[in-house]
Amino acid sequence: GGSVQITFEEDHTEFVFRAPCKVYDAPLREADHFHLPSGVWGIAIDDSKIQRKLLRRFFVHAGIQEHHQIILGQNNEEISSFVEFVVDFIKRHPDNLFLVIVDENLELGDGISNHETISGSECIQRIRVTLDSENEKKMLALVRSANDSPQDLAIYTSRAHGYMPKVPLQGMSVREMVAPL
Repeated sequence: GGSVQITFEEDHTEFVFRAPCKVYDAPLREADHFHLPSGVWGIAIDDSKIQRKLLRRFFVHAGIQEHHQIILGQNNEEISSFVEFVVDFIKRHPDNLFLVIVDENLELGDGISNHETISGSECIQRIRVTLDSENEKKMLALVRSANDSPQDLAIYTSRAHGYMPKVPLQGMSVREMVAPL
């Protein structure tokens, strides 16, 4: 049994609930012990400075060391040359694995009159087609977007290995997201 007690005071009411509870010895979740293999490179691109900072934190929580992180998207050159950069980088690092995260809507231009949007999922598709099968197998490429309609998800998964929502993540939820992939 348990007990409930309510005490009414002039300036407050106190409610106390007491119940016996049994400690549940839950088995560890798979993600609790998940970690990426050492030597994995994290390569990401986003045109937003804030999102680039969040991607850096995401990689840290996923277990990618800072010296193995490359976060691009700071300027038009980084965005327009991203596909070539990733293909070249993967070819130059034949003994490594790669987690690549690409924002779906990469904005090019001066922000006023000259404006173009590049599809991140199309960038991933071009990377996958350009790499030979051995190098492509060493990469997990995810599209990151706030758009998650069934039609959008179908497009992303046809071009990339998976989809990653643009939502705030905590350390454990990063491992829970990456572990099943």
